[in-house]
Amino acid sequence: MIIKSIGFPRIKNFGGDIRDFLPSLFRYLKKFKDVEVYVENTYGEGFGLTEEDYLAENPNIKFVPSDEVYKKDLIVILKMPELEELEKLRDGCCLFTMCHYPTRPANVELFMRKNIKTFSMDGIVDDYGKRIFVDYFRTAFNGSKIAFDELKKSMRDDFYSPARRPINVTVIGVGAVAQNCAKSFEILGDEEFLGKNIPGVAIRLLPRTITYSDELMIPILKETDILVDASKREDISKCIIKNELLGYLPGHAIILDITADRYDEGQVKPIEGTVVGSLSKMVIYPDDELYDTIPENIDSRNRRTVVSCDAWPGVTPRESILHYESLIKNYFEILLAKDTDELEKDSDNYFERALYRGTLEYFLEERAEKAK
Repeated sequence: MIIKSIGFPRIKNFGGDIRDFLPSLFRYLKKFKDVEVYVENTYGEGFGLTEEDYLAENPNIKFVPSDEVYKKDLIVILKMPELEELEKLRDGCCLFTMCHYPTRPANVELFMRKNIKTFSMDGIVDDYGKRIFVDYFRTAFNGSKIAFDELKKSMRDDFYSPARRPINVTVIGVGAVAQNCAKSFEILGDEEFLGKNIPGVAIRLLPRTITYSDELMIPILKETDILVDASKREDISKCIIKNELLGYLPGHAIILDITADRYDEGQVKPIEGTVVGSLSKMVIYPDDELYDTIPENIDSRNRRTVVSCDAWPGVTPRESILHYESLIKNYFEILLAKDTDELEKDSDNYFERALYRGTLEYFLEERAEKAK
């Protein structure tokens, strides 16, 4: 498909999450003379912006209702819409968003049924498999700071005691998110304790060769003050930390849910019995009503304060949007200049190769290959 129109819908049903692009991106889009730009009414309202702010940068923008936006050739939105919104997509159109193929099977079914050409931002990787359309540090730091602040409250006077042991942060995972969590806690620990003769933060990243064993995990959990889920699982039907093990955490411990996986058909959370937060409720205490939403077959008897959010970059939305704006231009140069059906996996263009790896076609090919 040659893209002749782009639609920018607003995010709905994600309490408080602001992911609308700023007027500066639409100024950039003026260079594509043959592409019409459609924006949903009230776009940018979360940032206090008006239609006039956008039109000042690109007078060719057309503000229209949501249903009309979803009928365009290419739909661009930073967060995956809910299924009812996705049903509005015109059959055969293109969608550029965070598709999360491995953990959203119902969405994948819809894409196939409606013949949607998808480009998943979270599936865009370089030639070595490293994600490049991502804001790892802001995701990690935003969650780490909130968890650290909650630990201050739960430890009370002991938090600043020179006599206590170091604060132990245990991170499940060793990938880029986990590494950025480690850096975040180093920064936070230095800000609080450096030069004050107070023990700082000891950070431990756990690979699968440790987390597989309850026997190995129990002594670690007994000394853990903040337990972080920064994992990436091959099998989403199995948890990594069983709920019964959470009983070994100190009573003041905080669980930081960076991954923020949902309970879904065939999917459980990596730390069994924890809940998913949102921008409107990022701190969930053990008696919170959110626990009533956990499926009945999930053990949630052992609870600690959980810090979780399904939209971590949204904690600092303007900074996040500017970061993603700088990234997305590289892919617009491909999507708006070439037939989307002719993208090449082995292209000489670095960004075209990366974009191809974000397609559903590529994901299904890779999954079939691994299943052999």
